[in-house]
Formats: sequence, C-alpha cells, structure tokens
Amino acid sequence: MDSDSESYQKTGGKSSKDILEPAVLFLSGQSILVEATNSTPLYQINSDIRSISNKDSSVAFERVEHDVSKIENDGVAAGTRNRNLFYLAHPVNARYRTDIPARYYITSAVSEMIGNIRLEISEARLQKTSFKAILSANRTASDNPLFPDGTKQVLLFDIQPNWKVGRNCYKWSDSNGRQVAVEAKEGDRYKLSVTINMSPELRDALVATWMLRLWHDTAESKQAKREYFESMASPEAYKESMEPYMPRQCMMM
Repeated sequence: MDSDSESYQKTGGKSSKDILEPAVLFLSGQSILVEATNSTPLYQINSDIRSISNKDSSVAFERVEHDVSKIENDGVAAGTRNRNLFYLAHPVNARYRTDIPARYYITSAVSEMIGNIRLEISEARLQKTSFKAILSANRTASDNPLFPDGTKQVLLFDIQPNWKVGRNCYKWSDSNGRQVAVEAKEGDRYKLSVTINMSPELRDALVATWMLRLWHDTAESKQAKREYFESMASPEAYKESMEPYMPRQCMMM
C-alpha cells in the first residue's frame, strides 16, 4: 500500500484504490486547472475568493467530472458535470463569535468525502502566518457538532511559510512531516504543486484546503480590513447595528 494512503487511513478516512500522480495546479478565476494543458477545469468554486468585495460566508467547492461515454473525434471528453464536494466557510464577523467552530473551516457536502476540516491559524513573529488543517474524519455538513472534541480530530496538513523561496510560498506536509505539496505565487498566478502520489479523496481535501487558505489571505488583508472598518463607520452601518437596541418609539421617529 502507498505510504500516503496509509497516512490518510490512519485518520479514519476510507481511501479508494485509485492513485493520482503529482501535478501542478493553478487557480484561474473560479476554476482550478492543471498547468501546461488546455483541459477543462478539475475543480470549480462558485464565488471569487480572491475578490475583496466578496461578502459570501460560504463557498461551494466542486469537482468537474467527465462523462467518458461522450467522446469527441479528437478524443476529448465532451460531457462534464460538476459534483459538489465541500463547503468552504468563513462566517460573518467570525473573529468576534463564539458560536462557530472556527473562523475558517470546511464541511463535507457528501458522506463519501474525507470529513470536516478546520483551519488553525498561528501568527508568528515577522508576520509569518502558519496553518494547520485539522480533520474530523467521516463528518459532514449535517453533523452536529461539526467538530467533536477528543481524539477524533487529527492533523491532516501542516502548512508552513517558506520565505527562503518567496513571500507567498508555503510547504504543505502530512501528519508524518512528509512534504505533499508546495504552494507559490508567480506574478498573478496562484499555484499548488502536488509532489507525491495521492488518493483522489486526499487531493480533493488538499485543493479545497488550499482554496480556504487563499480565502483567508484575501479576507485578512489590510485592504479588506480597511474597507470593513470604513463601512462600519458609515452612518447607515451604525444605524443598522443599533436597531436591535433602540426603543420602538425611537425607531418610528
């Protein structure tokens, strides 16, 4: 058995027998594709996580599946369908709330997926941010709680900045400390180089967690925070925030 599959199954996941080879993926708009090919997207998200103006609190992460029964003359699959795998979540005002499991997390849309994943964020000195993807295996969006306490939560990915390579570079490792991917930004292109063979289930989770990490960078950027505080300082925002506390007669004036 491949050592990657063994590592994944130790978390409680059920890996398929299929193994995917290393690949370089990149984000283009709301699609994730393989570099140096003209293929259709491998994955899609239904919202632009790199947009500062994005106000969504949940984003669907979908796999683009090919219908092998429909083949064009040049051998390219003509039929595709999108299958929803995960929901990426960043609830409104998450940093100020105690009723949610994490500021950034992922829930499985279907039971066949790996489980629910929350992103632990650590701010180190020199503003180097590191992340840990913590898995609650075999959980879905319909489970309550999404992330139960105890030993069922295990490390899935350890994501550490590599400033020796570049400011926007990260090394992704598994629970055994083995590198599984390298993340980098080249110009305006965001790339994830998957460096080992892995099961489709694990790559699905890897790419979804990558999207969640990129969403974190957008939502926590200086520009996003500045726009948020400017909007909260407007008279309209102040009035809306105070309405639940205003006496009824005052609101009618």
